[in-house]
Amino acid sequence: MAKAQTEKPSALVKVGDYTASTDFLNLSAYYQTTKPITVKVAYLPTYKTGQAIMQKLTLPAGITVAGNLTTTKKGSYLVPSLQLYLARLSYPALLNSAKAGYTMDPGAGAYDPQATITATDKLAGFKRVKAPIYMPGYSHGDLYIGGAKAALSPIEPHTTSLRITPDGYVEVLKYDNKANSGLGFAQKPYSIAKINKTNFNDPYRKLYFSHDLKGVNTKRVSHSGSQQYCLTLKNLHTPQHTTGNPTKGIAGTFDSLYTIGGTKYYTFIGYDGVSD
Repeated sequence: MAKAQTEKPSALVKVGDYTASTDFLNLSAYYQTTKPITVKVAYLPTYKTGQAIMQKLTLPAGITVAGNLTTTKKGSYLVPSLQLYLARLSYPALLNSAKAGYTMDPGAGAYDPQATITATDKLAGFKRVKAPIYMPGYSHGDLYIGGAKAALSPIEPHTTSLRITPDGYVEVLKYDNKANSGLGFAQKPYSIAKINKTNFNDPYRKLYFSHDLKGVNTKRVSHSGSQQYCLTLKNLHTPQHTTGNPTKGIAGTFDSLYTIGGTKYYTFIGYDGVSD
């Protein structure tokens, strides 16, 4: 699982006892901006009923975002298009476009982009980079509290989650029961810390911060500098498979199991594709 994001599409890999195609697993690509880029993004009312609004979001130079380079049809031509998964960015990165009472539309599915770049001048402002070492393999970075039982449960998570963002933050999120459907884990983090260093020695990822991170069990390793606290993620390498329903077009899903600071978490890593 550690090298998942370096696999080529259409490769067959073992996920636990199941053979899966990487076409259906989370193989996010990552891009870094070489100049400030402004895009328009849909925002939904957080608590009230209402229509989505479009807001400008400026991505500063040097920020890393998850994306997917594809093509879209423009007239009789296919043009390069970069889909951006901006809802995965950190709370600080999204503040410049936030409007009170609204939350960025995360989309209905795990692969819904929040913006698509087709303009040549804007495409030139992105360069492909390796998957950040702090990102768990196959994961979009969202991990939910609970072990194997929670991963297999049909009930959507609604307590605590931990998000590792492409732009290098760890956020501890408490579910907001008052927010509209799908937006409960998209509100202001309970706590947040910038990742200043990562050590990866499978199955362990050690993330270092300048300050403590409330809501998870960090370890103080220094009394000065930018690496005073450490959070340890351990990949248990025992992925869970939830059976879908091929007759209804519902694919099964895979989740990876982790311990984070000694507490059990799980994270969605992809579909099995059997609905096809």
